[in-house]
Amino acid sequence: MKFSNIILAIFLSLSMFSSCVEDEIFDGPAAISNVVAIPVAPKSTEPVTVSAKVIDLKGVASVNLLYRTTVGGAFTSVAMVSGANNIYQGVIPAQPKDIKVGYYIEVKNVGGFTTVYPSEAPAKVSEYTVGASDIVKLFINEVFADGTKDATNPDWVEIYNDSDIPVDISGYSFYDEGIKTGAKPKRVLNAGTIIPSKGFHVESTEYTEGKYTIEFGLSTSGDAIYLENASGVVVATLDFLTINLSGKKSYGRKPDGSTTLEVFTTPTKGTSNN
Repeated sequence: MKFSNIILAIFLSLSMFSSCVEDEIFDGPAAISNVVAIPVAPKSTEPVTVSAKVIDLKGVASVNLLYRTTVGGAFTSVAMVSGANNIYQGVIPAQPKDIKVGYYIEVKNVGGFTTVYPSEAPAKVSEYTVGASDIVKLFINEVFADGTKDATNPDWVEIYNDSDIPVDISGYSFYDEGIKTGAKPKRVLNAGTIIPSKGFHVESTEYTEGKYTIEFGLSTSGDAIYLENASGVVVATLDFLTINLSGKKSYGRKPDGSTTLEVFTTPTKGTSNN
């Protein structure tokens, strides 16, 4: 009997110890580890995927990635999606060049505990700075067809460089719908024609005062403009074949470089349409 009592006492002690350990584990916050952001040095065209391993024995209620694009600014929350081996992932969208992005991870479990990474977030956050992309993005951004028929204010076309880098368009071909469908040669842009990053370049289509021998007027009843690189690939175009631009109106993209097009009663030659 004494031996049985001893066995029973040991069993009860182990049960109580196990219960205490179990309660202690379950009542704590989640653990966040293995936090990785890829790519480490993103370009302006690249989103960043943040992943982390989240362990919680009682159960995870939510895992969110919070990021901001201005120091001291408001955070945007993105739900992180669970995958294999307790790895959660969230994506921060591509941001403009030179933007410093700050981010942190917040985990809430079913016990009501909250865990953040870094541990001092949101006062201190993880950060990365967006670098320049070498992808070229050119747009025919605005056209004006009702010129003065002299050098005062002839028809013109505005080209917008939405790239992070300057773009040299020397040797590119520039032409309208009439040249495209007819026998007249295309205008080849002069050496040194460079558009700065996020900048504008205006080409007068006629009355160029000797700068170009190939000149053409734009039709106020409808036309189209094309820009092709030295290899003959069209890199930018704007079709306004069904748009009436008589009356000193222009037609273009708003915001700059977007697919949204509208007629402007006040042209913005060489400056932003925004």
